[in-house]
Amino acid sequence: MPYVVASMLRANEVFANLDAFNPEALLDAISGAETVLEGADALGLFDVLDPDNAAALREFFAQVPPAIDAAVLAGLRSALSRGLRTQITWQPGYDFELRAWEASEGSSGLFNVHILSPHPPEIAPA
Repeated sequence: MPYVVASMLRANEVFANLDAFNPEALLDAISGAETVLEGADALGLFDVLDPDNAAALREFFAQVPPAIDAAVLAGLRSALSRGLRTQITWQPGYDFELRAWEASEGSSGLFNVHILSPHPPEIAPA
């Protein structure tokens, strides 16, 4: 499971950086993404992982249902277009679920994406 944690930390670094937050650049990066997998790839979220863990996480992200893909990307695009930072959290669950909430005023605030999913496969330590 450490590869999921590393990717979530990287996602939060990208979407909520206090020093170098550039929502326009992030919007550009995910402009062609149609899935969470494509968006994660465009943002370099797999770059923090070794090749085996990156491959496992890519395979897992490929299982995200299309409606969840669309909702996550729509929420990210909406928040970024208004200059809001985004936090992404994950929790193991039974099925894929999405919870989203926003606390904002103008371009100040936070959009939170909380994803629940079946537990991803474990990678044996090297």
